[in-house]
Amino acid sequence: MVVPETHLLYKEFEGTKRLAISYSQIDTFLSCPYKWYKTYVEGKRSVEKQEATSYGTVIHKTLEYFFKNNKLPKGKELGDAISYFAYHEDIPWQSPENMMIAMKQSGELLIWLVDLFEKENGVYKIPDSELNPCEKLIRYGQVIGVEEDFVLPYRLPNPIDINGTVHTHVYIVGSVDLHLGLMHGGIMHHYVLDWKSGNKIFDNKKIETNLQHPIYSFYIYRKYGQILPDMNIYFFTRTRQYQKVKVDDLRKDKSIDMLNSILSKMYDFEDSSIESFQAYIQKGGFDKPSYGRVKAKLREPLPSNKQP
Repeated sequence: MVVPETHLLYKEFEGTKRLAISYSQIDTFLSCPYKWYKTYVEGKRSVEKQEATSYGTVIHKTLEYFFKNNKLPKGKELGDAISYFAYHEDIPWQSPENMMIAMKQSGELLIWLVDLFEKENGVYKIPDSELNPCEKLIRYGQVIGVEEDFVLPYRLPNPIDINGTVHTHVYIVGSVDLHLGLMHGGIMHHYVLDWKSGNKIFDNKKIETNLQHPIYSFYIYRKYGQILPDMNIYFFTRTRQYQKVKVDDLRKDKSIDMLNSILSKMYDFEDSSIESFQAYIQKGGFDKPSYGRVKAKLREPLPSNKQP
């Protein structure tokens, strides 16, 4: 397959360009293969800032600052930090109302965070009995990593040829927002939190099929001695709600099968026309769209690829 020189399918690791992918790229492909093709194969990525993305960046940086400083910054310090990050990010607010709502929600988040660790005479002002399980984890968990970057080699279901170079692996890249550990019985138990700055929690289908936390779990599994995280958590910073995701051996195997299927479709360049990467094919009228590609041939994943 010959792809344009402007493509964004590679990243450079230690001076070598390798085929690479991220969860956001996978999510783009599943949402709209045409957009994925234009962005990553043709390299036509939009550089225009988006309100939601910029706001999320500010929240991520503020939480990173807090946890990288041993959970110690107090109210004024955190307020100064978020003001600094917001100033430099220059969020393109769509309306004054959006800005006011976000400012209120971010302020409530910082107050909650400070109160969670506030002590009086060496005792937490908010007792454990008033905390939910996620809050207890954040309070007592040992910080193992903050914005913990990873590069995870993953064997492709089928080798692919791009501009004359054959690839047998793709390198999954990402960053774990907050990686906590709790020691129990002499064993370190791992917990992964992913900050979400959206307004709505996920429905059950997304929780059960989303690959973000399984990918994080594959990384933890390989780096920390073939141990899956005890729990993965989506934490919604606007409302401070959380959703738990359990990645056990069964979920791990199902996620590998899903990832193999996605990669088989994504890198199937037998028909490289843009039309083969349509987001929807209309069948029987505009009221019955069905997801898919026009001529893509799905290869079966190799059954031996069962270890992340």
